[in-house]
Amino acid sequence: MPRIHPLLALFVALAACAEPAAQRSAPTDAIAVDIRGVSIDRRNSSPVVLLEEVAGDRVLPIWIGSFEASSIQAVIDSREPPRPNTHDLAKRLLVGLDATIEQVTVTELRGNTYYAVVRVLANREAREIDARPSDAIAMALRFDAPVYVAGALFDEQAGRADEREPADEIRL
Repeated sequence: MPRIHPLLALFVALAACAEPAAQRSAPTDAIAVDIRGVSIDRRNSSPVVLLEEVAGDRVLPIWIGSFEASSIQAVIDSREPPRPNTHDLAKRLLVGLDATIEQVTVTELRGNTYYAVVRVLANREAREIDARPSDAIAMALRFDAPVYVAGALFDEQAGRADEREPADEIRL
């Protein structure tokens, strides 16, 4: 019997456990955003991914980890890592399973934590999988999938691009 890599088995199990998209869906008022880039918050030296409204001038900053910042910036800069990182591996697994990411939506903020949903299409069935926004964005970039933010969340948390404190762009 062929041996299945544990990470592949885990990913397949997680995808199988995800709720079908018809049962749970991203907000209908979602706002399309572009990934403006990754910056560093000058106050605490933390990486921040900036989501810019496609049809407006508002920006939503989401503080993320340095690994995720590096992974996101590598795609923005069209840099191939010397070895695949976790997001590259996840893409290879999805492609190997003939699946794709249709879209990503940042859905809510609870406390100081943002939540996101990755909509995956596999075997002609869409499923939505909970994810950290940073991981979801890193995957969306790899699949050239659109990114959205729930409208109410964007209205509450985003600011005008010209009103935010300037941050230093980083190249990780």
